[in-house]
Amino acid sequence: MEFKTKIKSDIVDLSSVTKFFLKDKGFLIKLISVYLKDTVPRIEILEKSLTKIDYPAIKDISHFLKSSFALMGIRCLNEIIELENLAKIEASESSIKEKLNYIIPISKESTVEYERILGDLKKLEP
Repeated sequence: MEFKTKIKSDIVDLSSVTKFFLKDKGFLIKLISVYLKDTVPRIEILEKSLTKIDYPAIKDISHFLKSSFALMGIRCLNEIIELENLAKIEASESSIKEKLNYIIPISKESTVEYERILGDLKKLEP
């Protein structure tokens, strides 16, 4: 299939996505769409925590994002796990903000990359 050669990225690690879902372009489109729909609003909430720390929200969002980041090859998986653990123990605001300042830009860059990949996949013939 032509789309197999079109799904490439220097920003996200596509090995899991391509290993499990590359045989079905329609499902891959749906997977990426759901990932973006679920992830973008959660990243926005994390971004708000840069000004006002919400430990329960950070913990819950980090927990949710762990599996998504693992599957989608987002390169801050270890940091999101650490963020969840920091939120669980209500660590200092400075340590939470340090992790957020690392995670948020990578997460945003990754969503932009997946939007590009999604657009490329949708342009291809069925």
